[in-house]
Amino acid sequence: MKILNSYLQYAAGHDIENVTTAHLDKALTDLPKMDDEHGAFWVGVYGDDTDEFVLEIDKELSLTGIFGEEVYKIQLNHLAEARGYYELLLGGKIDELKEQLKNH
Repeated sequence: MKILNSYLQYAAGHDIENVTTAHLDKALTDLPKMDDEHGAFWVGVYGDDTDEFVLEIDKELSLTGIFGEEVYKIQLNHLAEARGYYELLLGGKIDELKEQLKNH
């Protein structure tokens, strides 16, 4: 899928358009420092004729993928595991991302 736009949203309200890997790395670094109430962020992408696809992670390392009507929720063991999932999302590799979430 060709990504036309992306965003990163912190639960505390801060948001970024056109997400880069540097933005993602900062959010992953910030996550453990967030308070319990706002301890999450999500990245959303969309293309020309597609729904919005979103990945959300919280401080407990629960990762949720939302793909239209399909929702996948997995539990990660280490924060570093999240980066690969987000790279697939930002790279437009939605089918591969869904497959990895299903098989986690």
